[in-house]
Amino acid sequence: MKKIITSLMLAFSVYDGYSQTEKETDSIVETTINALDEIVISKKKVLYTQKSDRLVFNVENSIVSEGGTALDVLSRAPGVVVSQDGDLSIRGQQGVAVMINGKLTQLSQKELANYLKATTSSNIKQIEVITNPSSKYDAAGKAGIINIILKKPNSAGLKGTAFASYGRGRKNRTNSGFYLNYNKDKWGVFGNYSYTFRGEEEHKQFNQTQYTNLTHQEIASTNHQTSITDEPLTSNNFKVGTQYEVSPKTNLEFYVDAKIGRYENMADGTNKVFNTSNQPIFDALTYNDSKEKWNDYTYAFSGTHKFNDEGKNMIFDFEYETSKFRSNQFQSADNTANATVVNDRRGYIPSQLKVFTGKVDFVNPFKEKQSIEWGFKASIKNNDNPSVYEYYDNNEWLIDFNSTNHFEYNEQIYAAYANYKYQLEKLNIQAGLRSEYTAINIDQKTLNEEHKDDYLKWFPSLSLKYEFTSNHSAHASYSKRINRPSQFDLNPFRFYDDSFNYSQGNPNLIPEITHAMEIGYAWKSNFMASLYFNSTKDVFTEVYNYNPDTNTTVTTQINVDKSYNYGVNITNTSELSKWWSVNTLLNVFENKFMGQILNSNTIDPIMTINLSVQNSFTITETLKAEGNAQYQSKSNLGIYQRDGFFDFSIGISKQVLAKKGNIKLNFTDVFNTNNFYIKSAVAQTTIDKRYDLDNRIATIAFTYRI
Repeated sequence: MKKIITSLMLAFSVYDGYSQTEKETDSIVETTINALDEIVISKKKVLYTQKSDRLVFNVENSIVSEGGTALDVLSRAPGVVVSQDGDLSIRGQQGVAVMINGKLTQLSQKELANYLKATTSSNIKQIEVITNPSSKYDAAGKAGIINIILKKPNSAGLKGTAFASYGRGRKNRTNSGFYLNYNKDKWGVFGNYSYTFRGEEEHKQFNQTQYTNLTHQEIASTNHQTSITDEPLTSNNFKVGTQYEVSPKTNLEFYVDAKIGRYENMADGTNKVFNTSNQPIFDALTYNDSKEKWNDYTYAFSGTHKFNDEGKNMIFDFEYETSKFRSNQFQSADNTANATVVNDRRGYIPSQLKVFTGKVDFVNPFKEKQSIEWGFKASIKNNDNPSVYEYYDNNEWLIDFNSTNHFEYNEQIYAAYANYKYQLEKLNIQAGLRSEYTAINIDQKTLNEEHKDDYLKWFPSLSLKYEFTSNHSAHASYSKRINRPSQFDLNPFRFYDDSFNYSQGNPNLIPEITHAMEIGYAWKSNFMASLYFNSTKDVFTEVYNYNPDTNTTVTTQINVDKSYNYGVNITNTSELSKWWSVNTLLNVFENKFMGQILNSNTIDPIMTINLSVQNSFTITETLKAEGNAQYQSKSNLGIYQRDGFFDFSIGISKQVLAKKGNIKLNFTDVFNTNNFYIKSAVAQTTIDKRYDLDNRIATIAFTYRI
């Protein structure tokens, strides 16, 4: 019987671990460690906890993460890579869904990057990297889900924490704030506030070569752009709420969450074009200034109710979010090589987002060792984006009708799911099915065009876990996921980065569909290995087109036939001594793209190694240190190839004031080697982009517990 069960398990594959074997009391924000259904890397206050379906990064235990932002922390989470624009990938796969405290965010990539930069790491408790979510969770995100869990004190009486930090890279960075809660009997209130200032300076180079034919034998022209940016960001975030125990079986909670901030990107640069004889035909000094402001308010009401003591319960959650985003842009270029004049440009790009989400989840145990989870969710989104671009000509500002556009996006998603769990003596089985109906209405008001689309998709999931002995176990699983294009991916009008580079959406994009599989093995709490394979249809791929007549590069996205992502993931922990422990996480993967991409049928796959080694040192009871290193070799991101990078960070922590206070000193990216270098060669153009990021930061932070 054991051989038959083992063979059945190996016939299935898993997408990062077996995803649905957690106890019914567990939730996506649960922090209690249960050794029966997960693998704990260390019994101490560890940095990482490897569960069956997710890797938990315990940020509050990390010295080098203190004083940074959520985006900084994510860039050091094993298996997660952050691009220069803040786009996230897991195991080399793009298309990541981001949740805050278990709730899916509705922000665009740029708005999400700004929000993560404005969220101080002192407010973060954990980051969960969930590569194989069950059908209980949204099917969004082909690479999986990243869940950011914020701190929320829940002790009786008045409790809280205050924090402040100062960091210096090329610019100054400061964080400060507090979080408090008061609980008495059946009633409690909680709140937090944080202020963030993030100074940042980046050095960029953009080299482009245009050839006379596809063989790249003869150069037609070369383009060389440079810039140095000054990017100050200021943010004020606060949250206030209350919770009440109506009865021993019913709890209610209400809160208001606000995020208010501003960001500016000022860039001085150059833009030079050389002809076949390497003579300058265009030589300009450039200046770009983008001022952004946003305010986001979320109102949430949730509750739980236990029907009986056997585990039958209900959880409901309703949320309304309204967000306003404003961007004012100015771009200029002064050409000194010839009489060619580049008109100054400016843009006014407002955006208003309104989202309502509501969900109800039920847990129904029945018979012995069997239960079913089921529920419903509705999400209604409206984004209104009236943008105006102008150019300066003959001493007056004129509207650029090629870019000016009023774009309104409406999206409705209705979902239902069911998860069945069955626990045998050594085998745990879970099967789930989720259905999502999507209705989209795009109103292109400038062109007086309207586009509607609706579709129903089914997302099955299956997971198995077999315990051979108390020390040895194997698991297998399968899931299906979707990655929908955002409203900005679909908007066909132009969004200028500067006078020579702009992007535009593609209204013909269709969603990506991913099938994900994996098999894995675990030994005790020390070692876990898994093999995974993902197949994606209608893959989003960024492409570009260079026009030598206007010296302009246009970037957009297209669907290509399919892609494959496969690899091996290994985690291991070793206690070299009582004062020194090492956590090692190794991921070796490869991405393979298939389909017609600008006269190319395939993109050469690259085997990539991602290795993270976390060293924890206990010097004394109150003095601890960290030395963390992460390396990733060369990888491909669609048509782009990213160079390898290395990050080494160190930190030391000292408890003071009767252990109520904590002083941390850290130094991130010590050798200044965590940069973003990408290149591409498609059609008659090659591109080489080099971003020397502002990652080498020295930070001192102080935390005090009330």
